Amino acid sequence: MMAKIIIYISKILLASLCITVGISATPSRKKEIASALKKQIFAYHRADEETNSIPYLERYLEVSPYEIYYKLLYAIALLYRSDLEVPKHDEAIESRMNKTSAIRSNYTKSAKIFQTNVLHLQQIRPRDPNLGRWFYLWAFSEWFSDNKEKSIKLFLKAVKQDYRLTESYYNIASVYESMGQWKDAELYWKKYEKAEKEVEEEE
Repeated sequence: MMAKIIIYISKILLASLCITVGISATPSRKKEIASALKKQIFAYHRADEETNSIPYLERYLEVSPYEIYYKLLYAIALLYRSDLEVPKHDEAIESRMNKTSAIRSNYTKSAKIFQTNVLHLQQIRPRDPNLGRWFYLWAFSEWFSDNKEKSIKLFLKAVKQDYRLTESYYNIASVYESMGQWKDAELYWKKYEKAEKEVEEEE
């Protein structure tokens, strides 16, 4: 994890960038700002601090709104977000509802960004080697948004795109288990075990 002082300095840099960027910014200035934002975004993602990358991604997408890859990074950051308060059993109902709503809205936003951009990526680059992984992550955002049936379909698409994503079967089994569909869950536990063995034998 990065030291607190680095995070603090980064926040100061972001604030200064927000001040200096305006509608009248020249193309060369926008390019310079975009480059600085990209460096910060990748630094946070390499350090597994996706939550801290969110304001930088939002600012970057204001400067460069058409870049699919950064939209997908934004969807990942929302999916892995860790700064939203989790409701506690001993707090007021209204407070719990508000926190639950904020968490659900965050995952729904992530799912929508994934949907728009993964489908677009599939259309323009159907052989992209990372396509399966994008479907896999999109499936999680739908699962956490309580769209369980949709998440199952996406996990299946993920493993179809990339057979090495055997965890897809594991996750499908977990989703079915959470729905009380025990026979379906058992079927996919077995598929997961079989797929794992096949990948291990191949390696």
